[in-house]
Amino acid sequence: PPPPLPPSSSSSSSSNPSPSPSPTPIRSSSRRRWISSAASSLVLAGGGSIAGGGGNAGAARAAEIDVLPGELRRYTALAPLGPSSSSPPGSKRTGLPIDEIARILTCDLAEGSTGRGGYFVTGDLTPEIFRDDCAFVDPTNAVSSLSRYRKALGILFDPSESSVEVIEPLVVDESERIIRGRVRGRGVLQLPWRPRIASFENDIAYALDDDGLIQEQRQEWDTAASEALGQTFTPGFLAPPLSNLPKPHDEPPEATRLFDLINGHRPDSFSSSRRRTIDARIDALAERRYPWKPDLLPGKWALAYLQPGPDGSGVDRRVPFPEFWFNDSYQIFGPSRDTVLNVGQLLGPFLEVRVAGSLREDDPSSLNVPKSFVASIDGGGLCLGGKGTAPCAPLPIRGEGLFDGVYLGERI
Repeated sequence: PPPPLPPSSSSSSSSNPSPSPSPTPIRSSSRRRWISSAASSLVLAGGGSIAGGGGNAGAARAAEIDVLPGELRRYTALAPLGPSSSSPPGSKRTGLPIDEIARILTCDLAEGSTGRGGYFVTGDLTPEIFRDDCAFVDPTNAVSSLSRYRKALGILFDPSESSVEVIEPLVVDESERIIRGRVRGRGVLQLPWRPRIASFENDIAYALDDDGLIQEQRQEWDTAASEALGQTFTPGFLAPPLSNLPKPHDEPPEATRLFDLINGHRPDSFSSSRRRTIDARIDALAERRYPWKPDLLPGKWALAYLQPGPDGSGVDRRVPFPEFWFNDSYQIFGPSRDTVLNVGQLLGPFLEVRVAGSLREDDPSSLNVPKSFVASIDGGGLCLGGKGTAPCAPLPIRGEGLFDGVYLGERI
């Protein structure tokens, strides 16, 4: 069965994507709520991701640099690719109708001009519709050279592990001579440490000159530029959990859209614009009140997204330790749905806190959401290594935790 929900290590992760649509009374002021109406979390199955209440520190870090300063962008430009080269005389396809240019771009973005894959991960674009000195601008790079841009794309991504899809059709503005669209991409970079670039959405605008050639391609990402650079220098084995579970045939469209937004991310990796989009998706999914599917709960789920709690807090590890960007949190539910294990990494997969206890539903006979759960935590440990047999030093962790689930599917 697909592995289910990952937990936040001790108090702010839930078993599903879970913003409750209306306030829920706190049943006891002496108890800690894992998820309240104002602190929700999302989880993905299959070593995938959770979305839910993300700490204010994480949100602030993701939003701190949405675009790199101009000086730094010039420094990160495609410098080591040699001089620019010019196209043969007469090779440019000037005077094409703007709708035809949009059609060509759509094909290049999705499949590549020769079918080698979307050009953002292969460089396989149609050079005849771009100026040789076309400006390519994104939050981390700015370069005015078609040849250097194509070379960079051709060596940057591993096409066998990377993909691009057009998620909003290209729209033509004839009066401004601009073509706009939206794509989603992810992939693995061809660097020795094999960094993985998590799914990101990308607004693109192409500006045409008087000859009908593209003179500028400008991108805006929903991932902060600082996060994109961080992913580039993070070894693949420290990348966020990624769920490869196929889309179930009965998965609601709201859940699919949410899964695509958070899969392969950590809670502190989202820009402010993407957080707003995710929050809206959470609300849309919760408001539909899909019946709870208890048989899908057992397994391992990874925390992918957090909304801040009432006091602005996120995951509470209860252990004084630096918060490294490569740490993940998981929740593991037992096969009989009567046990739960929270796992919070402190030093990646090499050192983690585990907190375990029994789990019961307030009303097992009901499939209506929100589903209320009570976890009675009876012990914890500081463990070396990520295996179940790893040696652990006991931690004096006891208490009762409450959480509400508002949606449970195969992947989230």
